[in-house]
Amino acid sequence: MLARPTSIRSLAFHRRLPLPHPPALLRRPQGPPPCPTPTRSLMVFSAEIAVEEAEEEALSTGAGDGGEVSTEEWQRWGTSSPLPNVVSAVVRELLRMESLAGEKMRFGGVGSKLKGDFKDVEDKKHRAVYETLPDSDQKLQYYSARQIGCRLLGSRGYLCQKCWLPMEDCMCSKLAPCNLWRGIKFWLYMHPKDFLRQNNTGKLLWQVFGIQAAPLCLFGIQEQEDIMWDAFQRSGKGKVSFLYPNKSTTPKSVQDLKFDDLTLNAECQEMEAQGEPLNLVLLDGTWSNSAALYRRLKD
Repeated sequence: MLARPTSIRSLAFHRRLPLPHPPALLRRPQGPPPCPTPTRSLMVFSAEIAVEEAEEEALSTGAGDGGEVSTEEWQRWGTSSPLPNVVSAVVRELLRMESLAGEKMRFGGVGSKLKGDFKDVEDKKHRAVYETLPDSDQKLQYYSARQIGCRLLGSRGYLCQKCWLPMEDCMCSKLAPCNLWRGIKFWLYMHPKDFLRQNNTGKLLWQVFGIQAAPLCLFGIQEQEDIMWDAFQRSGKGKVSFLYPNKSTTPKSVQDLKFDDLTLNAECQEMEAQGEPLNLVLLDGTWSNSAALYRRLKD
């Protein structure tokens, strides 16, 4: 039996000793060692990366064409609100940096991300600006505006402005508009990372019901959030409900919803809407991003 080394020096000596050969029956056959089987979690993680990379490769890489974003262009993406000042400022700064760099901005992948050397320069610039902002609200506004600004410039001439799909895959002609009961108003509260995302389904609300019956409100964009807050105040707390998945709650149907003791049954739907509508807020984002939307609504 080997004794415990009495010093680090003796331990190093023991490590240099060759290991005894295993018995012949236990020796492995000659040849390259077999590749170890990765753990299941690693396999799943690798598969997710491969899917994301394939998705990004499938999306075209384009350049940001044209000048600043106009209010008309902004509203064609599915909103009736004016172009937010903070978004306009971000777009203007991106175009200024492009002019100074002497090269076109290139976008590609999920969310129309910046590509190439320009991305590194812009990333350093926006981080420096972000650090100078004094409070969390301003940081959130700048973060959201940057996400939206890049998507606006990167999607020009590539995505349909109504269905957010590539021009060749436009599905607008396959949708049939429908009138929403006047007593209800949907609010699509969307995280900026889902804005102009091709696989986003929340946009179907205003494509079917119209932008007045189902307005878009982008998380962190003060002008749009103020419009939504004002509507909630006019309606009153009793006429506002958030549609947010929760594993601990019991599933409910439309008939189970109540607003100030008013139920959405067939008789109610036949009645004329009295006063302000019932506001149904749909949180549009990934699970973690939707949690951030929910916290902001509760505050």
